[in-house]
Amino acid sequence: MGRRAFYAQYFFVPVVMPARHNHRMELRHLRYFAAVAGELNFTRAAQKLHVAQPALSRQIRQLEDELGVPLLERSHHAVRLTKAGRAFLAETLDLLRQSEQAIRIARKSGEPGDPPLNLGYIWGLFHAFLPPVLKRFRRHCPDTPVHLFDLPPLAQARDLLEGRLQAGFIGFAHEAEAAGLSRHKVGSCTFVAALPANHPAARRATVALADLAGDLFLGISTETFPGASRHVTEACLRAGFRPKILQMVERGFTIMNLVAGRCGVALLPASLKALPHPGIIFRPLADPPVADLFLVWRAHTDHPALRQFLTHGLRVAPTPGI
Repeated sequence: MGRRAFYAQYFFVPVVMPARHNHRMELRHLRYFAAVAGELNFTRAAQKLHVAQPALSRQIRQLEDELGVPLLERSHHAVRLTKAGRAFLAETLDLLRQSEQAIRIARKSGEPGDPPLNLGYIWGLFHAFLPPVLKRFRRHCPDTPVHLFDLPPLAQARDLLEGRLQAGFIGFAHEAEAAGLSRHKVGSCTFVAALPANHPAARRATVALADLAGDLFLGISTETFPGASRHVTEACLRAGFRPKILQMVERGFTIMNLVAGRCGVALLPASLKALPHPGIIFRPLADPPVADLFLVWRAHTDHPALRQFLTHGLRVAPTPGI
């Protein structure tokens, strides 16, 4: 029987009958009926509900009066559900489940909770920097969800301006300036030479960048990481040559694979040395390029988790507007 047909048959009957009561059906009536229907015994149901048996019997009678149909067949030896009782039990259990869900939702919605903090970062530059920062932040804001997104600088800037990120470890100064966002220096990055294992310069303790002038270079994409590409090119120009770029790629680990495959050499952030690099020798440069690293965020944003992240995670005083 469908729900509408059920209510038409059982719930609407009392409307056309003479009023015999002043009772109104409440959730407790449904809980009491469900307990009796489950036990088919008033004594056990009363014990389960922690109520007196006469009070339980009275509540079930009130429910039957409200509906205008008997729900239980009673005898000295047994209690059975009537046809109406079986139909009503299915609806009762459904209603009780819905009420419990409604209570859970209401209580959850009423609990104090922090909005999530969405952070962009560049994995190759910040994979070692972020864990201790997040650990400090978590000590002060244990209930604030933090979502990390591995994104290149231009994608971070776009998502920050459009409100999908609250802050981004965007990379270098050039990228931070181009984004037009508020920024804070969080560290620096030293570039090193990444050489194939059989490269003559791999046997040296320190490499002069000018000694690589005749090599083919594997470069970081100017479209994806304009700051990194700029630092590599400027370092080579200071050493007296323009690098001969064999291929531009978007990710540091892709460059590492190409270097290991003896396709060329590269200048990479020293942080990438922590990654597995079979077939590659990293060597410090005699005059290495060093670049500052930045966290950026949208100016005049009002996000409490970002303020806490700056204060407790990075241990800096938030600027006005944060």
